Amino acid sequence: LKLQFLYFIVNLSVRNMMRSVRLMSRRCVSIVAAETRSGLDFPVQVRGRKHLPDCDNKLLPEFLKSASETDFLVNLKAIQDEGEGMEQWAKALRKHIDANIAKYGAVLLRGTPLKTPDDFSKFIELSGWQTKGDDDFARAMQARSMTSTCVSQYARTASDDHHNYTIEPHHEYHTVGFPNLILLFCESCPETGGEWPVGNGRQILKELRPEVVEKFSKLGARYCLYYPSKNSAEGARYNNWETNLLPTKEETENYLKDRGYTVEWQADGGLRYWQNFPAVREHPVTGEKVWFNQIHAHHKSFYECHPNFADPNVWSEVAEQNKWPVDCMYGDGTPIEQEVLDHIREVVWRNCVGVTPKTGDLLICDNWIALHGRISFPTGMRKVYAATVFHEDDEDDE
Repeated sequence: LKLQFLYFIVNLSVRNMMRSVRLMSRRCVSIVAAETRSGLDFPVQVRGRKHLPDCDNKLLPEFLKSASETDFLVNLKAIQDEGEGMEQWAKALRKHIDANIAKYGAVLLRGTPLKTPDDFSKFIELSGWQTKGDDDFARAMQARSMTSTCVSQYARTASDDHHNYTIEPHHEYHTVGFPNLILLFCESCPETGGEWPVGNGRQILKELRPEVVEKFSKLGARYCLYYPSKNSAEGARYNNWETNLLPTKEETENYLKDRGYTVEWQADGGLRYWQNFPAVREHPVTGEKVWFNQIHAHHKSFYECHPNFADPNVWSEVAEQNKWPVDCMYGDGTPIEQEVLDHIREVVWRNCVGVTPKTGDLLICDNWIALHGRISFPTGMRKVYAATVFHEDDEDDE
């Protein structure tokens, strides 16, 4: 009996040990470099591209550089055992990104288990990343000038803007706060167009002329916004303050003033507001100086070539009354010289690489270091969703 009991105990211990090994194996997720570098499927024109801001700027590169030709934009893949759950995958990926994204700048993951926006939202939820509460990017536009739709508690469409419009590379920069990460998930993409340009912010700062950086460092940048009321004819053209901010004047004014904006209501029910921000800041993790702003992508020229304002009569009316959705100037209120804007855009595009999104792709950018954008595309299905991540203590700081 003693021998039988001893045999039973040993056998049970071995079975439990093997079960533990199998469970550990199933929980194993390895984040490794991809065997091949992803890039562009077709050449992407930059200079002279229709509906691209400042497209006639002779300093712009003729074509976007493919990400496969450079070391910027790290290509990773997540290897997991068969039957691995989404939660383990999400947490393993978050751990790797948190530890390395400031070094990488931007990461592309191809062949993820994400198939739908619900999958993407579940991934964000399970990762445990801080995405804010009721006052966050996912649930409300909160004064972003462009158009987008909430699809879940954690995600929005990346952009609902006209498919013929190229969205310049930019940092995610809006009044809710400054996200630390921007995540873009591709559910489907057209056969041509819709590529992701990704900018190397570190190299951009190095290549900007010192006198340009110095002037903006001294004066800062003033961001001005204009929204018509939804009850006006203009309100149906693009967007309005009731939709992109809050439904009443009192709520809207309190929201903006709490965040340091000067508010000016127009006689026709429209809204103008503005505030100065520094153009060069410290990275919240590394402490390095970064060119973190939206000077070129918040300038009125961002919209001067937009399809929604292409009608000559509309364009003339908006220009004459200075009713562009956004504008940017030096912090003392003086206009930014055209040659300075040309120079900034030249340096930005020169230090961008492009990648053609594929179904299931996940692009993750350190928002303080890497810029992201969208190349225009012909009519067709392109479904890309976005989520933003904030440092856990940012909510208390605002």
